[in-house]
Amino acid sequence: MITELSRMIIFILILALLLSACRTQAPTPTPVPPTEEAVSPTGTAAPPAATPEPTDTPEPPPTDTPVPTPTEVPPQSVWEEADCQFDIPAGQDVACGYLTVPEDRSQPDSPTIRLHVGIFRTPSDDPAPDPIIYLEGGPGGNALEPVSLIFNRRFARFLENRDFIMVDQRGTGLSEPALDCPEVTKLGYELLDDDIGVEEGLELQLEAIFACHDRLEEEGINLAAYTSAANAADLNDLRQALGYEEWNLFGLSYGTRLAQTIMRDHPEGIRSVILDSVYPVQLDLYTAVPENASRAFQVLFEGCAADPACNAAYPDLENVLFEIVDELNASPVLIEITNPLTQESYDALLNGDSLVGFLFASLYSAEIIPVLPEIIYDAREGNFDTLALIQGSFLLNADFVSMGMQFSVQCGEEIPFSDEEEVAAAAEAHPELENFIDSAPNLGAGIFAVCENWGAQEATAIENEPVLSNINTLILAGEYDPITPPAWGQLVSENLSNSFYLEFPGVGHGVSISGECPLSVVLSFLDDPSTEPDSSCIATMTGPQFVRETSAEIVLVPFESDTFGISGVVPDGWTESAPGVYARGSSALDPVVIIQQAAPDTSPATLLALLSSSLGLEETPEAAGTREANGLVWTLYETTVQGLLLDIALAQDEAGTTLLVLLQSPAEERDALYEAVFLPAIDALTSG
Repeated sequence: MITELSRMIIFILILALLLSACRTQAPTPTPVPPTEEAVSPTGTAAPPAATPEPTDTPEPPPTDTPVPTPTEVPPQSVWEEADCQFDIPAGQDVACGYLTVPEDRSQPDSPTIRLHVGIFRTPSDDPAPDPIIYLEGGPGGNALEPVSLIFNRRFARFLENRDFIMVDQRGTGLSEPALDCPEVTKLGYELLDDDIGVEEGLELQLEAIFACHDRLEEEGINLAAYTSAANAADLNDLRQALGYEEWNLFGLSYGTRLAQTIMRDHPEGIRSVILDSVYPVQLDLYTAVPENASRAFQVLFEGCAADPACNAAYPDLENVLFEIVDELNASPVLIEITNPLTQESYDALLNGDSLVGFLFASLYSAEIIPVLPEIIYDAREGNFDTLALIQGSFLLNADFVSMGMQFSVQCGEEIPFSDEEEVAAAAEAHPELENFIDSAPNLGAGIFAVCENWGAQEATAIENEPVLSNINTLILAGEYDPITPPAWGQLVSENLSNSFYLEFPGVGHGVSISGECPLSVVLSFLDDPSTEPDSSCIATMTGPQFVRETSAEIVLVPFESDTFGISGVVPDGWTESAPGVYARGSSALDPVVIIQQAAPDTSPATLLALLSSSLGLEETPEAAGTREANGLVWTLYETTVQGLLLDIALAQDEAGTTLLVLLQSPAEERDALYEAVFLPAIDALTSG
C-alpha cells in the first residue's frame, strides 16, 4: 500500500503518459524527448477539420511492396513458457515466455537471442481469435518493464474482446541481450547541473556512447543484427509460434515504422493495422525534426491565441516565451527535480535552450499541453514548480530505453539516406531550436558522428521507399504532435489503399491513448477493419483547456471501500484512480488528490514513518494538531513534497487499524480544500 500511495503522491499518472511512445530520448544534461522520424516541412498547421474524412482509395490501388528474398533459411524459432520478469498490473491475467530466435538470420550458425513476451488475457467469455500485438516506440523503447505503471490506464480497454500481446523487441528491455547504455544514462545525471556549451556537452555524450558501443561489442553482441527487418521477422515467428492464424498490429511512433516493415515483409497473417503517430519509412527524420518541432510550437501559440480565456490570461505567448529563453540563456537557474520512483532529488540547470527542450518533450502529451502557457508565464515570474515536477518524470525515460538498439536502427536505416550538411542547415533555419537540437546526438547532426563508428548494417534502398499495401489500416494523427506531424499520416495513407486517416484536435503524440474519443474509434475499427470506423466524436472534441477552473462548488457524497473496510465521504465527481485515491481532475496534471485508506495491525507512528520514507522526507513530520471525530482522536501533520502541500491525518481504532486521510494540494488552493474536503473527510471516516 505504501509504495502505491507514494507513487500517486508524486504523480504516477504523469508517468503513465510519458513512458510509452515518447521514449527515445537520450539522457542529455537537460532530458529531451524521443527521436522518432520526421517528414518534409508542413509549415504552421491550421486546426484540423472537425470530422476528417478517410483517405480515398488511389486509382489504381497499389500493389503490395515486393518482399525481399532471404539469402538463408533461418533456424527454427522456439517458444517456451516462463515466469513474467515484470510486475503484473493489478487485476490482470498474464502469461509470459521467451521466443528464441537467431541473432543474425543471414548466418546459419548464428548465436540466438531471447525475446520476452507478455500475453494479457481478455476476460471475455467469447474472445475473438485474433489478438492485438503492440509494437513499442523508440526505436529501443522498453515495453514490459514499466507495464505495471501504465497498462491499466492505457491499454486495459483493449482487452474487452481480445488478448493483448506485448513484447520487448530484440535488443530492448527484458529481452536478452538488451542493448542498454548505462554509460550514457550516468553521464546525463552527472551533467544535470553543469553549465556547459553545446559542443562540450555533445563531445562528452559521444564519449559515453562510444564507451557503450565498445562494451556491447566486447560482450559479443553483433550490432549489425538489430534492424527493423530483423524485428519484423521475429514478430512473424512469434505469431506462428503462438499458433495465431491472424492478429492485429498496433504500432505507436517507431512502432508504426516497424508495422509498415511487417506489412511489407510478412503480410501473411495480418488482419488489420493501427498506425498511431506515423513514422514513414521513406522520409528523413533528421532534416525534418526542426520544422516539425517549429510547427507544433506554432500550433500551441495559435491555439492559445484563439482561446479567449487563454489569450486573456497568457497574451502574446510566443514573444513571452522567447524573451524568457533569452533571459535564461543569459542567466540560468538551478531547479530541484525528483525521480518519482526512486525519490532521489537532483539540482538541474535550466537555461533557455533546455526550456525549449522541455516544451518540445511536453508537446507529446495531451495531459501536459493544457498547462504549457501557464508554465511559460510562471517561468517569467521565476516560478518553476510545475516544470520541475514534470521534468522529474522525464528522468525516467533514460531508464526505459535501450539506446544501443536505437543507434543500430537509426544508423542503419536513417543515416545512409540522410546528409549531414542538410541536417545542420535544417537546424540553422530554426535558430530558436538550434541549440536544443544540436545538443542531442539522437536529434541533430551529432548522430552522424555516432553512426560513423557504430557498426550498424547499412540498409538497402527498400528501407527508404514507401510501403504499399491493401491491408485494412487505421491511421491516427495528433494536431500538436511535435515529432510525427499529421502530414506524415496523410502521406502514408496515400500508399495504403484500404486505409482510414483521422486527425484529432488538442492532442499530441500517442493519439489512441490520449482520450475516450480516439480509443473508441480504435475499438470500433478493430470490430470491423473493412468499414470506416465511427469518428463522429471528433466533432465534439475541443482544443486544450488552457485555463483551469478550480472554483466549482464541492459537494460531498458517501463512499464505501471493501478493500480497506472503511466508509466516509468524497467530493462528488472526483475519480477513484486507485483504491482509496480520489483525484479531482481527469488530467494527471491537476495535483489535487484526497486519499482515504486503512492499515490493519499498524500503529500511526509506523505508518507515518513508512510514509515519510516513501516520500523521501528527510525527517518525519511533527504533529501540527489534533481533531476528535467519531470517537477517534486524529493527529494532524503538514509537510511539502515537490512544491505541493500534504495534509495528513492518522487515527487508530480499537481493533488496531490505523486510518489515514491525506490531502495533496497546491499552496494557492490549500486553505479552501482543507475546510471543504480534508476536515469533512476526517469527521466522516469510519472502519468496520
